Amino acid sequence: MKLFVSEVMHDKEIVDTVFEASQGAIEASKKYGVENVVNGAFGTYFDETGKLLTFETVYRTFDKVDDIQKGKYASSIMGSPEFQAGVKDWLFTSVGLDIPCHIIATPGGTGALSSTVKNILSPGQTVIFPDIGWGPYTTIAKEQRTPIETYQLFDGDHFNIESFKSVCTDVMRKQGKVLVFVNDPCQNPTGYTMTEDEWDQMIDFIKEISKEGAFILLHDIAYIDFNLEGDRYKKIFQRFVDLPENVLTVIAFSASKTMTAYGMRVGAQILISSNEEQMMKVVHACGNTARGVWSTVNNGGMKMFADIALNPEIKERYVIEKSEYVTLLKDRAAIFVKEAEEVGLPLYPYKEGFFVTIRIDDQIVKNELHLKLKTLNIFFVNVYGGLRVAICSIQKEKIYGLAARVKEALDILTGESNTSEED
Repeated sequence: MKLFVSEVMHDKEIVDTVFEASQGAIEASKKYGVENVVNGAFGTYFDETGKLLTFETVYRTFDKVDDIQKGKYASSIMGSPEFQAGVKDWLFTSVGLDIPCHIIATPGGTGALSSTVKNILSPGQTVIFPDIGWGPYTTIAKEQRTPIETYQLFDGDHFNIESFKSVCTDVMRKQGKVLVFVNDPCQNPTGYTMTEDEWDQMIDFIKEISKEGAFILLHDIAYIDFNLEGDRYKKIFQRFVDLPENVLTVIAFSASKTMTAYGMRVGAQILISSNEEQMMKVVHACGNTARGVWSTVNNGGMKMFADIALNPEIKERYVIEKSEYVTLLKDRAAIFVKEAEEVGLPLYPYKEGFFVTIRIDDQIVKNELHLKLKTLNIFFVNVYGGLRVAICSIQKEKIYGLAARVKEALDILTGESNTSEED
């Protein structure tokens, strides 16, 4: 039989664990009522009324964008100049950093990730991800026909720098180039944020290993604006300046998540390197991908972001509004983490952000628990090493007692349920 699809693509089938779990939660809510369902699957922020969070500051600013501006193509394939200026100010200038860079607009953070893999690696070259990471990383690699190696994210309760070093060294020696993903702060799916010391150790290693070949660090900052430190975290970017010429840093920024405008699909690649000549080759390659894959990014969304980023009064209102929901995330997480500790439900180290992950090392038990919880109308996302709990989408009243319910289901599956015996 002749294939309609290409031979390398014929056995692909989209199976997205996030959308699968989310759809299950939606169907259960229709059948049993929203009040009887715990929807810990959605990776988007829901407020305490159970509605998708939309920042007032953001959408009233969008309302003021002229209809023609919303409707027309962007002025540049690379993103409108004011959007590029807004991104640079948002990440660097507003916190006192002067970082030379090149910026390419992308459809969300995902566009930045995909374009980077496509333009840094040749088919057959290996990309490096954390073993516990965002599921679509793997989809992106498969789409580009790129093999994957993983480093262990944790050593106990801290970042596993030795595994990071070992895997990067091995890949460098095999192919003479490294592209490695680091998702920080508010790592998806664990909610971990690296310490400054961990960053320093990583940068010192990158300086050394780059003597052997090109080293490209992809810094995925999708949740940067929901960290507890606020703009202070952005000082980390100074570490990317004046690195050796063999080092390129690509920051993947999601304006969509920052603005609670997920469907607008606005993001950016920010490229930093002391090797201007080689960096420009990447810029041109990514620009070509933009033209050939998505053409231009949502023009109205870019204008809205620029209007907020470059207007101190509007930006201040945004920061004040956002801070309320950063605190709410902290409060939700505190409930779940505290109760999990009380009942002995194991978690990966959590610091901040949208997600907490229950640690389950046994793959069979993990899958069985995932299915069991569905029968209890509790919906989480099945990830490597555990189940991701999206505290961003669960109201506080539903978080109370949730850890105990999960632990009870886990104990039944593993035969560890407590049974009292009378003397």
